[in-house]
Amino acid sequence: MKRILLLTSFVMSLTFSAMATHIMGGEIIAEHNGNNNYRILLTMYRDTVGINTDSTQTFDIWQNGSIITSITTQMDPNANHPIFGFQQGTLLPYFPYGVEMYFFSDTITLPGPGEYTISWDNCCRNGAIQNLPNPLSVDMRLFTTVTVDPNQGNSTPYFMVKPVIYLPVNTPWQYSPLPYDVDGDSLNWYLAAPHESSNSSALGDTINGYTDPPSDPSGMISIDPVTGTISWTASMLGNWVYTVVCEEYRNGVKIGEIRRDMQFIVLPNGNLPRFTNIGHIPTPNGYPEWKVVAGQNQHLTILAGDDDANDVVRFRAYGKPFLLSNPPVCYQHATGVGNEIKAILQWAPTTNEVSADPYLVVLRLMDGTYMNDEAIFIRVVQNSEIEEFEEPSLGVFPNPSDGRINIPVNLFEAGDLTFKIYDLAGKEVYNKTSHFDAGNHLVVIPSELNSGQYILSVDQNDIHLGDQQIIIVK
Repeated sequence: MKRILLLTSFVMSLTFSAMATHIMGGEIIAEHNGNNNYRILLTMYRDTVGINTDSTQTFDIWQNGSIITSITTQMDPNANHPIFGFQQGTLLPYFPYGVEMYFFSDTITLPGPGEYTISWDNCCRNGAIQNLPNPLSVDMRLFTTVTVDPNQGNSTPYFMVKPVIYLPVNTPWQYSPLPYDVDGDSLNWYLAAPHESSNSSALGDTINGYTDPPSDPSGMISIDPVTGTISWTASMLGNWVYTVVCEEYRNGVKIGEIRRDMQFIVLPNGNLPRFTNIGHIPTPNGYPEWKVVAGQNQHLTILAGDDDANDVVRFRAYGKPFLLSNPPVCYQHATGVGNEIKAILQWAPTTNEVSADPYLVVLRLMDGTYMNDEAIFIRVVQNSEIEEFEEPSLGVFPNPSDGRINIPVNLFEAGDLTFKIYDLAGKEVYNKTSHFDAGNHLVVIPSELNSGQYILSVDQNDIHLGDQQIIIVK
């Protein structure tokens, strides 16, 4: 309780200068609704210390550098956010201090094919922001760009994961907004400067004097080009503004853009919730990848905890698989060791979910003050692909063998391993089950098999890990 009170006092000292500047950030997207019809969605994140949110908001629609129309939309107090699911004005959970979500939506009909920009302005920015030279003198411009394609529908991308606002100073930390495009267009993301309004430009103007949030040299603020994960080791306390931009490309041509303009609030030193054994997940392409076989019910278990014994750790997962008609499920179990949990993904994909490209998924931990993200890939394969994929991981040696079989095993979760050996007639000649902790192991099987060829099969609990041919020479 003492820790919470201290953090609340610190946060209030940062935000009370913003009594008239309650909007902490936001984003705009456009969803294609057939023909030239689009639904605009503005999402705003509000500091509860500030003034109340206006019940109406106005969008400007730009084409070729000019405003062609403006629309004003009314807040629906009973609506639920179409992406995040929260009701209008919901206090976002698991933050140490109040942040509310408001949103405004309306449908427009654009004149015809071409590129359009939809913009929204809000005055003024939070006076506590430290990486703008005079934050109270500049406003916020949010915008999205969308191309009306006469041959194919086109919606802008959107961010699948809610923003993270609070993080501890001098602590390596990660957050992923997880951009996603329903049309399957190529996405490119980067960090950029926030914009202010302009009467002559749909995009507004980059705010003069903006500087990147201050970083420890060992952890400069950056965004991963593959996963979109933002990494940062903040070196100073305070409020810092940033923008993450996601561009949309089709056949090599840019057709859209979204941006999330948001504040980070860096608090005094604290402990982050962390996955403690995520390094055990294989990284065939440099990133954690969980391989799932179509037609089998499988689960991935990762341990997580927090060095603050009083914190309660919670787990969530986000990504395209959770939008499918046959989605995975995520849940958690306490291990009984302090606040440690097992964070579990479980999925029984069908052949409909098999994809040449792996699915990008964000795993989020929350402890009531801080959040911390990890990105992993899930690759769904056919049964026919499993032997080719798994066989090298068995790596039996020596092979041929004089009878002693060494099997290196890398487990990213504890469990029972069953080793079975079959002769070429399919007769089982060896069967043994043992329990292993997560990590690397060298399993030794002192076999008394006669000379010949055999098939070694390895299973962990109800998951088949692979098969490998072995040769015994005596």
